[in-house]
Amino acid sequence: MAVSAIGSLSSKLSLGLLNFVLAVSSGWALKHYSIGRYALAAYGLLFAHSVFCILHCTHPNPGQVQRRICELSLRYSPVIFVTLIVGQLQSFGGPQPNFAGSSSWHPIVFSLYISLLALVSVRSCLNEKSKLATVLARLERLNLALCVLWNVFCLWHIAIGDEFWWSLGLALLVLLNHFVLWRLTLRYNISPLEVGTVGMCFSVIFAINAAQEMIENRR
Repeated sequence: MAVSAIGSLSSKLSLGLLNFVLAVSSGWALKHYSIGRYALAAYGLLFAHSVFCILHCTHPNPGQVQRRICELSLRYSPVIFVTLIVGQLQSFGGPQPNFAGSSSWHPIVFSLYISLLALVSVRSCLNEKSKLATVLARLERLNLALCVLWNVFCLWHIAIGDEFWWSLGLALLVLLNHFVLWRLTLRYNISPLEVGTVGMCFSVIFAINAAQEMIENRR
């Protein structure tokens, strides 16, 4: 029992430290690199997420509601963040009508997230053990994966336009974060919260550099 308590404390400390790093990086980006409404919303989202998770980690007796909010925020915030960053990068593209699929970007994003919100809302009203809730959970994961793949497609489209390597790197990082790195939790003593937070820290770095790369290229 003592070993378990020590392990739990160590996990909370590492998670708190990772969220502190995320808060610093996203706060710095929010202050210095929030060019436009999309970037402001993106970095503000991760900053709010990190602050809430720090409060959760440092709370002497955190409740299940706090933990649930942190888990849900960890699931959706990275995907929404990248979507907003794509919106920021598109704003640097000038008048090109097909820049990263800009002509259809807004309606597709709107459709994906409205359907995701509907699935989450309906499932939250059901018994988690019911068959319908299980089906909705699978549809929710599929919908979220579609959001991720749409982000990757847009970043790839941006990257190949004028060889924006940081955008391509962000696309690869998104794929790793969503489809690969979570497997580390199956083999090592590391929680999904820790893996996801590390991924968000790197996403902030790549997003800043991707925006700066495009700004310098457009001068």
